[in-house]
Amino acid sequence: KIAKARLEDSGKYLCWVNNTAGEETIQVSLTVTAPLTAHLQPQVQTVDVDKDAQFQCIVSGHPVHDVNWLHDGKPILRDNRVEILTDPPRLIIKKVQKDDPGMYQCFVSNEWEQIQSTAELQLGDASPELLYWFSEQTLQPGPTVSLKCVATGNPLPQFTWSLDGFPIPDNSRFLVGQYVTIHDDVISHVNISNVKEEDGG
Repeated sequence: KIAKARLEDSGKYLCWVNNTAGEETIQVSLTVTAPLTAHLQPQVQTVDVDKDAQFQCIVSGHPVHDVNWLHDGKPILRDNRVEILTDPPRLIIKKVQKDDPGMYQCFVSNEWEQIQSTAELQLGDASPELLYWFSEQTLQPGPTVSLKCVATGNPLPQFTWSLDGFPIPDNSRFLVGQYVTIHDDVISHVNISNVKEEDGG
């Protein structure tokens, strides 16, 4: 009998019995468990684009069989930007991109229980980057033309349109618009109706 069993009492116990007719042994494994706990640090971090982010999962309890990582509910796999370390459990995201922010979870489990902890990665500053811009065009006077540019960045970038270095003419033929997509890309456009020769530039 082991009173008040401790973690260090875990192991293989050998029972050996013998007499003049022979002997016999039996081996029994004892596992002393302790409730699992997990705590992700830091709970919230803000990282600029192209900088590295790191989470550490602080684990206690015994035994710990598996530690798994999720991003917005989906399993995280190692790649050239994601490093998963085991001792201590850590997740390193190299050169953070705009798809990396969100909720990160550390799942810790053994044969008897599973627990988890959650932390958030927020996107810091990112300089504006043009994703698309209109191509050079040659038009005859008369039709309507639409010029479009798409950019990303954090904070969301603001567009300013000019013609040969001067602000877009303030008249009804020029319509300037801007909106943000669900992916936080900013789309800006200039619609020019009844194109005239002086609109070139």
